This record gives sequence, C-alpha cells and structure tokens, in this order.
Amino acid sequence: MIEYEEALIFIFEIGTVIIFSLIVARVLKKRGIPQVLGLIFGGFFLQFLTFLTSSIPIVTFPTPPTPLIHYVVTTAALGFIGYSIGSHLDPWKLRDASWGLVLILLGNTIGTFIIVTLVITLVLQDLVIGILLGTIAMATAPASTAEVIREYKSYGSLSQTILFLIAFDDILTIIFFSVAISFAESVYSGISLSLIEISIPLIIEIGGSVLLGIILALMMKPFHIEGVEAYQSAEFVFPSVLICISLSGLLHLSVILSCIIFGLTLNILARCENKECIRGVERLSVPIIALFFILVGYEMDLGLLVTPILVIILLYFILRTIGKTVGSYAPAYIAKMPAKVTNNIPLALLSQAGVALGLAALAFTRLMAIGMEEVAILILDIVAVNVLIAEILGPLLLKQALKRSGEIPQDIT
Repeated sequence: MIEYEEALIFIFEIGTVIIFSLIVARVLKKRGIPQVLGLIFGGFFLQFLTFLTSSIPIVTFPTPPTPLIHYVVTTAALGFIGYSIGSHLDPWKLRDASWGLVLILLGNTIGTFIIVTLVITLVLQDLVIGILLGTIAMATAPASTAEVIREYKSYGSLSQTILFLIAFDDILTIIFFSVAISFAESVYSGISLSLIEISIPLIIEIGGSVLLGIILALMMKPFHIEGVEAYQSAEFVFPSVLICISLSGLLHLSVILSCIIFGLTLNILARCENKECIRGVERLSVPIIALFFILVGYEMDLGLLVTPILVIILLYFILRTIGKTVGSYAPAYIAKMPAKVTNNIPLALLSQAGVALGLAALAFTRLMAIGMEEVAILILDIVAVNVLIAEILGPLLLKQALKRSGEIPQDIT
C-alpha cells in the first residue's frame, strides 16, 4: 500500500526547507555573503535542528533525505549547473585567448597535483596516498563557482576564464583520478592493470558524454520555429536538460560534461543570442540547485574539525591553495592575459565540493574493498574537512575577485 500521507508530508518538508534556506541566504546576502554560502549555512542550521528534535518522539521535522532523494537532487543539480556553464561560455570570446586558457587550465590542475603529491608523500611517507590526494586536489567546485557568477550577473574576460576552467578542470581531474585509483589498487593488492585497461573506460566516458550532448542539442532543432527565436523557449530546453541528465546516468557517462556540451552546442547554434532562454531555464532550476546546496550544508560533519589528523587536513588545504594560486597566476602572466584576469584568477578557484567528495567516496569504497580501511578513512576525512573550509572561504574570495575585476554590475554590488 502506498503511503500517500508520508509522500505529501515529505513534499511539504522539501518546500519548507527550501523557503527557510532561501530566507537565510537572502538575509546573509544583505551583509555581502554570497547566496551559495547562505544556503549551506541554512543546511547547517537544519542539521542542528534535526539533532535537537531527534530526542522528541512527536517531532520528526526535518526528515533526513534518503539515498535516492540525495542522488536525484545531486545529479539533477550538477546537470543544470553543467548546462548553465556551457550556455554562458562565449566561444567567440574564448577563441581570442585560447592558448592562454589552456595554459592556465594545465597550470592550476597539474601544478596543484605536483605540489600536493610531493609534500603529502614526504610527510606521510606513502606515495599512493600522496597521488590520490594530489588528484582530488585538482578539482574545483563547478556548482558554487558558477552559482556565484550567475547570482552577481558577472560577465567579462575573468568570468569567461573561470567558466572555461571549471568546465574542463574536472575532466582532467577525473582522468588523473582514474589512473591514480587503479595504481593504488595495483600497489595495495598486487594486481597490475595495463594502460589499455585504464584508458578505454576513460575514452568511452569522455567521448560518449561529448557525443550525447551534441546529439541532443542537434535534436532540439526541429522543435523550434525560426532560428534564433526558437531558443527563447525555455519550456523545451528545461526537459531536454532532464533527458540529458538521465541518459548520461543510464549510459554511465559524465552528467556534468554531457550537460556542459549540450548547453555549449545550443549556445553555438543560437549564435549566443539565447539569453532569455538561459535565464528561463535557470529560474526553473533554482529550487533544485538550492536544495543541492542545502544538502551540502546538512551533511557536512563538523566533528571532523576536532580530529587528530587536523594538522594534515590544514596542510592539505594550504598546499592546494598554493597550487591553485601559483598554478593559475604564473600561466596567466606568461600568456599575457588581461591584468584583471592575471591578478584575480588565483582567488576564484579555491571552492571544492561535490566532485572532490564524490572521488573521495569512490576511493573510500574501492580501498575498503581491498582491505585498506585506514587509508580509505584518512583520505575521506581529509577531503571532507577541506571541502568544509573551501566552501566557506571559496565563494567569498570569488565574489571579491569579481568585484575587483569590475565585472559585477554596479546596481548588484
């Protein structure tokens, strides 16, 4: 028998939680705090509220999300954020500085990997842990970063550079991590894997994601009436993003990459004149994305801040910050990027959330399967606390970078 009342109560809770957290976010926004951080703080408060009411039998609000709800919200939010990143990329603007962007991309990812890997390996005397943490450190949070840019309606060379970097640095991270976790398994278990066995799944995932995004964008064309005007219709694009998300998951492809390519391809087909459609889709996806950030705050474990490994955690955070700062500033300077990009890009890439946690969880699962429990727990704890710190400081520093660059409209600041 279907429990209709439980389902209706759950829907009520979702609506109430979103409204409550949006109120918290707007109150904090008046004090100059980005909405993303406000939603995470809202999730913190709900976690505290759940703890207080857990000892009261008649009070069950708010109900902790089930694994299915968590998966649906997280996957959908990352998909719509991917679409937003791709649709806001201006291919013609990026073309003029393409080699500089690639240089910054490689510098901030590989530079971070090298610094974190070397120092962590020396401190812990374990190359495998150093490599795993080095690869995870490469990732930048696309969700909170893109949301801050969208919230403040920032546009210009710095904003475009940031969007390009968060669109592609996670791809490099996934490639490096796939090799790193296979290496870890071979070292700890004694089972060796060939380069072909590691490379084929990666090629299929990345190539398939790109192909899916392009095909779905091209399939949208018959639904439109006249060229550019056709792309003003958000009611067609919104469900198309949902289809892209579901097919990516079913085919075991990258949800965020598929949606980035889908948004970028639509943008190219519309010749960057589909701003009304983009805004319409973003408005429709606000509750989903808001719920995602609420869950980030709700599920963060503040108890990890007092663990014995806090020194290693802080070292990891500092090393990642140095890697991202030097790895983005130096290439931008060498490539002679605009001054506002060179001087502000180091502040814009410190956020880290879903992708890093997902990779840490995957490392935890695969290391536990081969009996490396201590290593699995160590990696998960280090990444989890780093995400907590990065998600508090990252959006604030990003806002400061956008403000310093002059790309936030005067009436919004």
